Amino acid sequence: MNVMKAIKLIFLICIANNTFAEKINLDRIIAIVGDGIIMESQLLEAKKTYLRNFEAANTDQPLPPETFLEEQILENLIIQELQLQRAFRAGVRISDQELNESMSLLASNNNLTLVDFKKEIESQGDSYEKLREDVKKEMIIARVQRGIVGPKVFISEQELNNFINSVEGQNLLVIEYKFDQILLKDKNLAEEVLDLLNQGQNFDILKNKNDQSRNVEETLTWKRISNIPTLFTEIVKEMQLGEYRGPIESGAGFHILYLKDKRGDTVRIEDQVLARHILIQTSEVRSDSQAKKLIEEIKEKLSNGEAFEILARLYSDDPGSKLDGGELGWSSTDKYAPAFKKALDEATINEVTPPFKSAFGWHIAEVLDRRKEDISSNIQKNKAYRILFERKFQEQLETTLQEMRSESFVEIKKKS
Repeated sequence: MNVMKAIKLIFLICIANNTFAEKINLDRIIAIVGDGIIMESQLLEAKKTYLRNFEAANTDQPLPPETFLEEQILENLIIQELQLQRAFRAGVRISDQELNESMSLLASNNNLTLVDFKKEIESQGDSYEKLREDVKKEMIIARVQRGIVGPKVFISEQELNNFINSVEGQNLLVIEYKFDQILLKDKNLAEEVLDLLNQGQNFDILKNKNDQSRNVEETLTWKRISNIPTLFTEIVKEMQLGEYRGPIESGAGFHILYLKDKRGDTVRIEDQVLARHILIQTSEVRSDSQAKKLIEEIKEKLSNGEAFEILARLYSDDPGSKLDGGELGWSSTDKYAPAFKKALDEATINEVTPPFKSAFGWHIAEVLDRRKEDISSNIQKNKAYRILFERKFQEQLETTLQEMRSESFVEIKKKS
């Protein structure tokens, strides 16, 4: 190498070193967190986002002191980094499809298409790709939190019932009831009237004829459980729509209750069917055409008088129902595969359907009965459980993150 080339090379190295040094000065390490680091640029970006959100919130609260604010933001970044490292070690991944669905939902929540949402973000001077990355991090962290905190949350049946019956629970799980009653002084007469009701006789006619209360013409109103006499509360909560209960004894006599209606966001009346079926699946030794031929032969056997339950036990490939003669129990058809739902919805009671194909194979089915079932109690319990779970989850999450922080190596670099 000649002298001029050597001088030129040294000159280029010096320029590179100076440029690198400038970058180091502009963006320095401010914290070492476990196996990772946090750069000053991350803190400044997070602070910028916080200030923008604070301004957008238009709150009357004063802005926290700058030193305190930076300390809190840095702590949040440390906790975030620790969770991301935990996710990496556990192999937590978010697929492109999951991320795309989340971005589409975010756009939809802003009443925009994904394309317009992207344009809107970029028109504000922000990076859509950075937003995608931030959303991905949030999804990863949420998955980690569910994994490490979820198993620690326990809600007993007693705790659930106590919440449902509490004043707070009643306010959050509002159900209103409209019920009527017949009051009789004689217990034997009350039992006779109840038998007539269960046989299908009209409630209003029997009430007008037999009721011995002072308020025969009382207008029925919607009532919360807290406004219903204590004697009836537990009974009314358990009643199905259109059900009669009694005789219930009180100081006034014997009551027969009739639940006429109920309403609320946890009230659900579900159309259900009681059905049975026989399934013939394809396999390595049975082609689709062979499966279809076999189900047609079974249908012919049924037409010739052979018992459905016996044929189901002999031929059905559904292990969950064949031992019960193909019976599936009471259920909403919404829980079945589309082709199976369509067949049951169109079926006539006690008539076997023609053979039809679903994603599982070839079927014949029979609807034995239909009913409307009040599943409000289950819906109410599920909502109460979600409320309690979310509270306990947040409490446990805070404790878990504090423990994670205290058990991890974190070194905060002071400004020189």
